[in-house]
Amino acid sequence: MDSIYINALNIVYGLSRIKKLLSVFRTAERAWQAPAGKILRLDFNGESIKEALKFRETVDPKKEWEKLEKLNIKTISFFEKSYPKLLKEISSSPILLYLKGNTDLLHEKCLGVVGTRTPSGYGRAAVDILIPQLVESGLTIVSGLAQGIDALTHLATIKHGGKTIGVLGCGVDQIYPRMNEPLATEMLKKNNLILSEYPAGTEAFKQNFPARNRIIAGLSLGTLVIESKIDGGALITAKQALEANREVFAVPGPITNTTSAGTNKLLQDGAKVVLCAEDVLQELNLKKLSTKEKIEVNLDKLTSEEKVIVNLIQAEPTHIDKIIQTTRLKPHVVSSALTGLELNGYIKNMGGQVYTLA
Repeated sequence: MDSIYINALNIVYGLSRIKKLLSVFRTAERAWQAPAGKILRLDFNGESIKEALKFRETVDPKKEWEKLEKLNIKTISFFEKSYPKLLKEISSSPILLYLKGNTDLLHEKCLGVVGTRTPSGYGRAAVDILIPQLVESGLTIVSGLAQGIDALTHLATIKHGGKTIGVLGCGVDQIYPRMNEPLATEMLKKNNLILSEYPAGTEAFKQNFPARNRIIAGLSLGTLVIESKIDGGALITAKQALEANREVFAVPGPITNTTSAGTNKLLQDGAKVVLCAEDVLQELNLKKLSTKEKIEVNLDKLTSEEKVIVNLIQAEPTHIDKIIQTTRLKPHVVSSALTGLELNGYIKNMGGQVYTLA
């Protein structure tokens, strides 16, 4: 099975090297088994390729594949029919995707939604307004499972019964940031998808995230930037969407907010202004596909921990530290309970981890 060797190549070599090796040796198995001497004669950087060849000696392709199976991680290579068509169109398509969850979402109509890790109240409000409308249209929402707009987007999508894909800058077994592990777990429980181009066990290195952003853009018909600083990573995603000949949308913001400087600049440069979901749907030639009823909450279904938290915050907005201090629950229990309550529409995060009833 060629995917076994593509995975092994992906562990040892970078994307550009793998493409070159495959162009020379034709199959992943031959590329993996190629003598070091032949590889050294190719036009690679000398010292780093020697390090890669030395590392290759420590990697057993079949054992690495067994690790994926034990972790219930699926893969789709660039050469399989099930590889997403839109992602195949970009210039630097990942050679292998690692996936957990509902892979059917790769073939749905997708919209990338990204933004700052430190959203203002305005940015949070924009998510609350736009994501339900986009979900009702039938779009699958793609984001990066990062803090801020990304996490809020995934949460809002799930809360309103939509489907969402989280694209990681680390292995799918290494959720980053850790505070979003409950969110990732809930996404998978509700039949959503988490994916990465990085092998299992890969940590969240800083340089992985700009590369990750091209996958968000590549999977999507267009990318919506809800709120971004002038040097925000969300603008990298927007640039990559343009390079992939996809639409870029932006929510205008107050000129007094640094977190809107990036989106306002995008609009100056020709991005499509978004004031409601219809602005996105018209540009993508999509019709509103469905209307979902507002979720009704049922307090009887809460766990004892969730009831304690709801009773505490119903009096006034409460910070997570005060919730932990007052309830005397363990921090991870409170964090998990808050995520569940927010996903199910009982509470909302007002910013800075201050919670109130929805």
